[in-house]
Amino acid sequence: MIIISNGKSMILASCILGVSFIVGCMFLGKNEAPKKEQSDVTINMEKPLLNVEEAAEYLQLSVTEVNIIINSEKFKLENSGSFSGVMFPYMKIGEKVYISKNELMNWITETARERREYIKGTVLP
Repeated sequence: MIIISNGKSMILASCILGVSFIVGCMFLGKNEAPKKEQSDVTINMEKPLLNVEEAAEYLQLSVTEVNIIINSEKFKLENSGSFSGVMFPYMKIGEKVYISKNELMNWITETARERREYIKGTVLP
């Protein structure tokens, strides 16, 4: 049995602990999951724009009903030259339609307040 003075035993114990820590980290580093490529990264920001399908799901309507709303308001604006109230908040880029999620809440509030109706391609009142 080797007797080591108290100061030397503390240094030896610290070295053993340090080496053990480093070796353990090396083993854990090898078992990490492979890093995802940049294209797999999900951004946790809320989407400001929805497509028609997402807007329909958000509103608990069918895609057909959302298209009826868009086309009815568009028809009224084109035929009368004006539209009173907040119109459905969409934009077109090429052939794709996008809906502003933030403005959709304003449209819902005003449409409900006015008790607006969409019947056979027309908007009432």
